[in-house]
Amino acid sequence: MFIHMETNNKAESIMSWLGAHKKQETQSSLAKRFGKSRTFISLSLNKQSVTKASESIINEIYKYLQEKYGI
Repeated sequence: MFIHMETNNKAESIMSWLGAHKKQETQSSLAKRFGKSRTFISLSLNKQSVTKASESIINEIYKYLQEKYGI
């Protein structure tokens, strides 16, 4: 779990949205877009990696999905 509850909530929202919109985005497509490995994205979204880099990528992904898809 991340220290900031807001980041935890964003990670859960992203995972939920990805589950419902598999044709629009996947963890792999997000990894390519942000230049990260799919493993890193997965570990971050599942809160198994809670580093500053993980928190940063969660915030970036959330902002991207919010701007592009309005989550």
